Amino acid sequence: MTKANFCRDRLPSVGDVLGLLGIEPPKPNGSGYTQVKCLIHGEDNPSLSIHLERGNWKCFACGEAGGDALELYRRVRSLTFAQAARELGCWEER
Repeated sequence: MTKANFCRDRLPSVGDVLGLLGIEPPKPNGSGYTQVKCLIHGEDNPSLSIHLERGNWKCFACGEAGGDALELYRRVRSLTFAQAARELGCWEER
């Protein structure tokens, strides 16, 4: 039987995850947040605020929010947690 483990230390940086989603984030403000277009609901104006170190985020237009960049990646790509973790290289099959 194969065991699988999520390896948080292998999670790419927030900037790298955004890059995989086709987003080039602008420089963060003094609190570490930047505004980008929300890929969950699709829009023309940047309304998703994301912390570039911690990864917590919230869209002020559609109300979606999450605790890290993996969750944003998962929701944008409509994946399960395990699928998203595999794609981001932080899921270890044993």
